[in-house]
This record gives sequence, structure tokens and C-alpha cells, in this order.
Amino acid sequence: MKLTRTRYGNVNHRSYGNEPGGLVALHGFTQHGGSFEELAAFLDVGLLAVDLPGHGATDVQPATFEVAVEVVSTVLEAHARPPALLGYSQGGRISLQVALRRSDLIDRLILISASPGIADPRVREERRDADRVLATHIEEAGVATFVDEWLAMDMFAGLRDRPAEWRATDRNRRLENTSQGLAAGLRGMGPGAQPYLGDNLRNLTVPLLAVAGGSDRKYSEYAEMMAGAAPGGTLEIVPRAGHAVIGESPEALAVLINRWIADRAVER
Repeated sequence: MKLTRTRYGNVNHRSYGNEPGGLVALHGFTQHGGSFEELAAFLDVGLLAVDLPGHGATDVQPATFEVAVEVVSTVLEAHARPPALLGYSQGGRISLQVALRRSDLIDRLILISASPGIADPRVREERRDADRVLATHIEEAGVATFVDEWLAMDMFAGLRDRPAEWRATDRNRRLENTSQGLAAGLRGMGPGAQPYLGDNLRNLTVPLLAVAGGSDRKYSEYAEMMAGAAPGGTLEIVPRAGHAVIGESPEALAVLINRWIADRAVER
């Protein structure tokens, strides 16, 4: 693990592969960069996995959407060549804003089980209020209780098909977070705390690969919309996978990513 210093604090990142850094990855809520270890083993490109604010060993304050965008941009600035940027779920929303604001720092964008945010201001405010209530619950219940509640949600049902050892490792990684960090991240980086980015997709200047699980109807629709709206958008659906595509079908997902990266390289 290594740290990148920013004006908001230190950002932790983990390297996988022989030449890490060709792909920079941002994880989902309750995870940290270690969640990409299995996927990285199937990729043809080295991967650098960032711990987002409020997660893992990153020590950044405040844990807000705008700060997350800025510190990820600082990590990307350290690369000699613009890498691909991959974001899953929460990390996808942050990755999209990075790509829209600092397209000079990346050469392509991969969004997995991600959304552009909430379009309706009233619904967005309602989500923000609900996330504040949930954040208080996380602080009161503690990280272990909350992680078990989180993983019991229907959207993560596909992870229950993984072997018991895998599920134990996944849970233990999530328990490396703190209730205070997760609560702060939910208040500051949840869907209700960010601007809606859907109207800006037409301005995306890097190629986009939008991926979702075939069993995740809601995020499949988001992926289809984003791929259609972005000038260089490509849609891929992973069959029989749910929201947690990276955990459920890492090898199938890697096949799609490897092929898309190779195809884009040939097009240049």
C-alpha cells in the first residue's frame, strides 16, 4: 500500500499486477481498494485501487463528493500517462465526475453498476435525508452490525452464491472500515449529496464502457442510458449477475474489460 499526499490528507492505494497503474479503480460503499484483488488477477493490465474518503486507510477530511473528485484527480496527476479509470457503484459516480471535469487525466472510462446521480431535485433531497438517517444508524449500530445488514440486502443476493471462504474475506475487508468513516462517506458522497451528471454525458470526451449485471434491471437501465448518451459509449451486460458484478462474476467482467481495452488500443 502507498499514500498520495493531497491538501485534504493522505489517499491510500493498493497495486496489483506486474505493471500497476494502467487502470485506476474506485470501489463501492463499505468496501476499499482491496475489493479489486480478485478482478485484477484476470486483467491484462496492472491495476491501482484507491481507498476513497471514509474508507480503508485513506485519511481525508471532509469525506465529500467534491473532495473525493479532487483527491482522485491528484492521484491521477501522478501518472506519467493517462490511465483508464474504472468506478464501481459509488466509485462510478465519482469516476464520472472526474472524467467530465479532468478528461486530460484519463484515456477511457469504465462504469460498473453505476448511475449518474438523481435527476429530480426533490427526490435527491429525500435521498439525502434518508442517507443522513442511515449514517446515524451506522454510528449507533457499529460497523459489524451495519455491514451484515448491508450485505443482507437483495441487491447483494448474488454474492451469497460465492464460497463461504470468499464471503468471509469480503466481509472482513469491509470490517476494516470504521462506522465513523462510513457514516461520513454516506453523508458526503451518497447519491443525494452529488449533482446530477446525466445531462453532461454528451460532453464526455473519453470512450465509455458502461457495464451492469443482467439481473440488475435498475442499473442495466442506467448503463444503457449512459452508453447511449455519451458520444463514445459502449454497453455491456454481464449475464446472470446482479449489482455486485465485480464480486459475483470477476472473470466474465475481466473478459469484457480486456477486450474493450484491446479494441480501443487497436482503434488508435
